[in-house]
Amino acid sequence: MARSAVTQQAASLRGVVQAIFHAGANFSAGRLRTDEGESVRFAGKVFVRENDPVSLRGHWEDHPKYGWQFAVDWLDAQVELDPAGLANYLANHPAISGIGPAKAKLIADAFGQDFDSVIRHNPRAVAAVAKVPMEAIHNLQRIWIEASGVNAALTYLAAYGLTHFQVTTLVEKFGNHVVPMLQADPYILISEVPGFGFKRVDKIARRLGTPKELPSRLQAGLRYTIQAALDDGHCWVEYEDLLDRANALLVLDNLDSRELIEHELEELIGAKRLVCCPYERLVVADPEIHKMEEYLAGVFQNAWSQNPNGTGSIPQERYFAEPLNEDQRAAARNGFRYSISLMTGGAGSGKTFTIESLIAACEDLGLSYELAAPTGKAAKRLEQSVKRKAKTVHRLLGFNGHTFSKGDEDKLEIDFLVVDEVSMVDVPLMYQLFRAIDLSRTAVLLVGDHNQLPPVGPGNVLRDLVQSGAIPTTVLTKIIRQAGVLKENSTAILGGEVRPTCDLKVDGYRPWYVVNNFTDREHVRFFLEKLFNEVLDERLGFNLLQDVQVLTPTHKGPLGTVELNITLQRLIQKKLFGVEAPDVELGRRPEFLPGDKVIQTKNDYDLGVMNGALGFVIDNDPKRGLSVDFEGHVVEIPRDSAKEYNLQLAYATSIHKMQGSEFPCAIVITHKSHSFMHHRNLLYTAVTRAQKSVILLGDHWGIENCAKKQQVDKRNTFLSFLLHGARRPA
Repeated sequence: MARSAVTQQAASLRGVVQAIFHAGANFSAGRLRTDEGESVRFAGKVFVRENDPVSLRGHWEDHPKYGWQFAVDWLDAQVELDPAGLANYLANHPAISGIGPAKAKLIADAFGQDFDSVIRHNPRAVAAVAKVPMEAIHNLQRIWIEASGVNAALTYLAAYGLTHFQVTTLVEKFGNHVVPMLQADPYILISEVPGFGFKRVDKIARRLGTPKELPSRLQAGLRYTIQAALDDGHCWVEYEDLLDRANALLVLDNLDSRELIEHELEELIGAKRLVCCPYERLVVADPEIHKMEEYLAGVFQNAWSQNPNGTGSIPQERYFAEPLNEDQRAAARNGFRYSISLMTGGAGSGKTFTIESLIAACEDLGLSYELAAPTGKAAKRLEQSVKRKAKTVHRLLGFNGHTFSKGDEDKLEIDFLVVDEVSMVDVPLMYQLFRAIDLSRTAVLLVGDHNQLPPVGPGNVLRDLVQSGAIPTTVLTKIIRQAGVLKENSTAILGGEVRPTCDLKVDGYRPWYVVNNFTDREHVRFFLEKLFNEVLDERLGFNLLQDVQVLTPTHKGPLGTVELNITLQRLIQKKLFGVEAPDVELGRRPEFLPGDKVIQTKNDYDLGVMNGALGFVIDNDPKRGLSVDFEGHVVEIPRDSAKEYNLQLAYATSIHKMQGSEFPCAIVITHKSHSFMHHRNLLYTAVTRAQKSVILLGDHWGIENCAKKQQVDKRNTFLSFLLHGARRPA
């Protein structure tokens, strides 16, 4: 009875059509054959690969929900040498020389599970099979014996497609117990080993045969869903929506899958690993992001307090008269009158001139000040515009790659702080900034452009502040006469207008080009290549690497960043360096070559390189790895490390990634094939990346429709709840 009951339970889980059990006093092994012909081992509710010998002890029990099951009390998996894993190990170990993939496969096929004995006692046999000098085989023998305690684990893990670096990281962390540990609960990797996210670990778990309904898997899936929302800029997910997303991600085989997931969600909330809040709706979030937004809401409630330096009583006309216009004067007065104020406006509205007037007034009054911006490029541009030193926010706060020296215990000692490009500042950075500000001493002016895209990170602080009116805010609406054609035409997009190519030429180029006659995507690519081959340098005088940036809305497709970068890498490497870039297999990353422009895609505090930083490859050594220069900061990235996967080619980037940066020439790809992503704030953000000239490239319908389509990037933020109705006190 028990045996058939277990067969029924197994069949419901895996679609089994045949089951063979070897029963005894202790249930020692079981095999199940699925209808796809896949042979797996059955250990209670644990499934392990066919090649992994398993012994276990347990007992039968009548489960109240699932009926008769075999409950496992003890499980042991003896690791054997997997030929595929052995070949992968031999070919990719950085210390093993003279053995490439072909010779590694010969060795693995010839000796398989006997390799350990052969390499120890008959190394000449290995040399004969692989046709490798004995010197190389003796080196292999030495390396193998030195690491004999973990070799089986290494080869086992390598069979799952992990790189040598990843495998070594695991073994160094957990020793040779890593294999049974992974078989019991592979999801521990997510919290224990950097670079292992849910999807990567889930693939390993599927190969190991880990049950889909494992509680740690459900909790990892929920936390991944929350993290995915943070990556998309959202600070919370609605409770029911979170369950739906997690259910779609986890693809359980149970009819009550949603109930199982909800149970684990409640466990996470009870353990305070997630927080659940009833605002206008029931929402779930990471506790840290919730704490940060609550803190900021409390800070902004004090914005209407008087400037702590007493400048509110100074006759404003003395400093803020003409040539400032009425809006600029209002913004300057707010900066001197209140504890925290905000100035926002589009390109050419005079934000920089207003900042310069405020700082000149501070200097005249003997007030100390700092100028800051979220990125190095934005800080440098601010410095050049106002002709005074500016810092990144990270440098201002004494960030050392891991921690901020400025904070609750060590505040900034200045009278006035101006933070530019606030549209780029996400919630975590804004939180760190205000933790370091003593509002009883320091007045703060936030400056930004609410027409631009929201930050790459979570939150939408600038737009939340503008929409709520929670702090003193001035919106600059007038375009100053000195702005020029480029800024005038850029601002016209906010009214839905795309102006044609301008007639004016400056230094041999026009500030505004519109090339809109390519309905076919391949024709757009062909024209882009022609620009790089014959026009940008030769006729317009732009440096192809330093001056030109291609911007596109998406990563996928013929006009996405991935394919455009492969095309432009091949073209630029050949044109500038005489190098033939290797072909890129479908779905694989292109190889980085010396001279390549690259972008960092995640904050790396160990390297001191932030998300969105642009650099140039100095060297790519097959053994040591990459050397990359990020504006004078040279970093070394080991081969096959997770850090290498945080780099991408940057000849073409997404528009969002380049927010806050400017380039002499921006080429903006705007085609009807991307229309699902188009809206005027996206196009406005793209064209305002250009300092001297912009080239709008695509088709007439795509460009016009992009400018006409009004869409605000909706972000789920706690500040939208907490600042609601928090206007100026009566």
